[in-house]
Amino acid sequence: MATDPDIQATWKTMRDAVRGILQPHVQAALLEDDVTAIADWLNANGWRPPLRKINPIIAAGRAARDQAARKEQQ
Repeated sequence: MATDPDIQATWKTMRDAVRGILQPHVQAALLEDDVTAIADWLNANGWRPPLRKINPIIAAGRAARDQAARKEQQ
């Protein structure tokens, strides 16, 4: 992953969140392998953690544009 401490911390936060979601549904022996597989897939497909929190107004605008684009595709 990245060497920047902020980026590493965000990747760790993402991995912790995925672990928390999967934990009730996955055997303990497989949990870390699954978390790693998901993190590797995200990294390979270009996902990069946000470096700062997005302003709620910008996030709402992005969500509205995404919903409009999805409606157009249907």
